[in-house]
Amino acid sequence: MKKFWKRIAVFLLANILMTFNAYASYNPEVHHPDSIEEPSILLPKEVKSDKATEKAVQRGDFFAEAQLIITDEGDGNIGAFAVAYMDHAVEEVYITIYLDRWNEDEDRWEMVAFYDAEFYAEDYPEGLTDPTVDITFLDQERDNYYRLRGAFSASDGYDYEGFSPTTSGLWID
Repeated sequence: MKKFWKRIAVFLLANILMTFNAYASYNPEVHHPDSIEEPSILLPKEVKSDKATEKAVQRGDFFAEAQLIITDEGDGNIGAFAVAYMDHAVEEVYITIYLDRWNEDEDRWEMVAFYDAEFYAEDYPEGLTDPTVDITFLDQERDNYYRLRGAFSASDGYDYEGFSPTTSGLWID
């Protein structure tokens, strides 16, 4: 009889633990331009594109992954592609892309440009599930390393979740 009650107790405890949510954290400080201190490697000069992906480490409710791609488009033009993947439709998504240039004299990154995009559910009747940004930063100084930092945040109307991927440094000639 003791084994029976022990099994019932273990079964109930397991069921209770499986019903708890584990939330992906949202830290507004991570999405502040001060994240410029985030380190990035400088890629070999012949590399023309880099991709940064950040996935949920802890299970969130709706934000699955954020991707950020930097591309040398030639003539000092830098391509930036960002996409946020949701597990289900959300109410709003905000994507900010920061373009940083490596300052070799000061041995640090400096922000030179940024782009903000806002997406709202009422503009997407099929559901806001994978908003994208595809832009080009024109006429940047050549013969420098550049990188992208992204600040992605999304809300389902009650909770916020976010990611902040950073690419490696890409040589733009």
